[in-house]
Amino acid sequence: MASDYYQDFIKEAFIDSIRSVLIIDDDYPTFDEVLSNQHDLNSGSQIEKEKNWYENPERIREVIRKFRSNKPPLLVDIHDGRNVATEAENTIAGHLYQSDLLVLDYQLDKSRKGDGTRAIEILRYLMSNDHLNLVIVYTNEDLDTVFDSVRLGLLGPSKASLSEEEMETAENLIDDADEKKTDFRSHIYQSIDTEQYLHSRLNEQTYLGTMMRGGKLYSHFNKLTEDAGWKPEERKLVLRYILGQFEKSQLDVMNTISPEDAFRWSTNSTKWIKGESIFICFSNKSDDDDLLSELQKALNDWQPNPSRLFLAKLRASMDEYGVVAQAQALTDKYALAYWYKRLLQASESAREWYVAESVSRHSDQLMGTILQRVGDFAKNLIEAEAAAGDIDQTCQARFNVDLTKEDNKKKAFREHNAYVCSRKPEGSHLTTGQIFTLYDEYWICLSPACDMVPSQMSPWKTNMFGERLPFIAVRLRPIKKKWPEDINTNRYLFFQVDDGVQVFCFNDPDPSKVSSLPHWSTFYAEDAGRFGDDFRFKVWRTEEEKDGEHGAGRRETNLVIKHHDVKVVSQLRDEYAINLMQKLGVSLTRVGLDFSGG
Repeated sequence: MASDYYQDFIKEAFIDSIRSVLIIDDDYPTFDEVLSNQHDLNSGSQIEKEKNWYENPERIREVIRKFRSNKPPLLVDIHDGRNVATEAENTIAGHLYQSDLLVLDYQLDKSRKGDGTRAIEILRYLMSNDHLNLVIVYTNEDLDTVFDSVRLGLLGPSKASLSEEEMETAENLIDDADEKKTDFRSHIYQSIDTEQYLHSRLNEQTYLGTMMRGGKLYSHFNKLTEDAGWKPEERKLVLRYILGQFEKSQLDVMNTISPEDAFRWSTNSTKWIKGESIFICFSNKSDDDDLLSELQKALNDWQPNPSRLFLAKLRASMDEYGVVAQAQALTDKYALAYWYKRLLQASESAREWYVAESVSRHSDQLMGTILQRVGDFAKNLIEAEAAAGDIDQTCQARFNVDLTKEDNKKKAFREHNAYVCSRKPEGSHLTTGQIFTLYDEYWICLSPACDMVPSQMSPWKTNMFGERLPFIAVRLRPIKKKWPEDINTNRYLFFQVDDGVQVFCFNDPDPSKVSSLPHWSTFYAEDAGRFGDDFRFKVWRTEEEKDGEHGAGRRETNLVIKHHDVKVVSQLRDEYAINLMQKLGVSLTRVGLDFSGG
């Protein structure tokens, strides 16, 4: 649970940023319904009172009043869920995009007691969009049952699977035990249900160990397997097999359309679910209907880390102060006019590059005003955290990372260095500082960015090379052993590869060869370096081709132009790319002087 002062920052970042609420509940009155009722009264027709709010309007009025008495008051809209289809596209899609908070009734169809299918479809839809969605699932049903149903309904099938041979072995183990003890098969299957399945999905790396240590959740399963005399590996195999069989029985209610991996939930009495773009808490309609307090309680229990709070505050500040920041960003109208003229004059091939540059400059202007407000929020949080106690303990509590352990500290250093040094690749064509793979080698493009714009190829280059753009790249040397001691000699790079952050050197990594020359080569990028799918492009390079033996073991070699498919996997930040480009320039323009010693 978050400490008292930390809860205040959670509230500021998430709760105070809420401006609008959409309630989807088939018991709530809608504007259409109220107006239709008034029309019926005026015409003398009988009003059909199908909804429960007619019997107890005060409870619903109190829910809405609490939203509107918030500071600032929240804009409240109501949908009764009657036209909500079970397909991805439904009639409330526009409302969902415009609302900061969704209050969702679990049972939207009174004719189907305890059925939350429509509500779960709406939650799946929210999971598939790019907004952060705050949701309160509101119900009269048993909360434990609803919590289980929503988790199963949002989870996709597990990616872990057994081979046919493993499944056959598990079946044989169960068959043998069933022959020795009546009803063993039915009992072993009954020992694994929703609770155990969800535990295994939340703890995919540790649930087998929990079972082997005699965890209470698996007590029935353990008793049966001990009586059967199974070995530890056999017990693990059968548990995985039965969990897989349980999953098969639930596939019709699980999320096979928009599953996601980063899915977690609470394990205590405060119920919440967190996905990439959704946070869901649960509230019983019989409780006091202060739903914002229920949401705050769940957010406190989730305890988002400080970095997430910074970004939430940034997003909220953009919504709140974006117009003011926009006005300030538009003051330099002469520069703006000049940028726009360049966009209009640019050729079709160059326009994409100029558009990216212009958007980046506008973004920088806009963020200048916003970042000051986020900085104030971050400063206040840091001061409160620093005064609260032990710094290492605070970091472990917030991020679940113990920085007193040497391995964790090294990993933190690597991730930090990779962040300050590199970023994900961007753009539509090859440019300075982009790192590409050629077989198992990593190369970095170090030609000036102005020479890499496809539309800026000079006439002599076009006449000589056609659409093949020449550029210089340096082969990076991987550091596979211990951390280099001369890490700050401005020749090392950190960036993400498939198996995590790796360290590379610009030249020979031997500490005694700090000034060694880099291994560079000239490449020719097909289609002027424009990217295909997934930052892939084609290059040509001059290479040796061996042509057999020629007397006394001598080999004849020829120079040939070879073609390669390559892919950009990372990109240095500008200051690091410029540094390496200058180092390469020094090595290419060095002067050899005919000096002698004294």
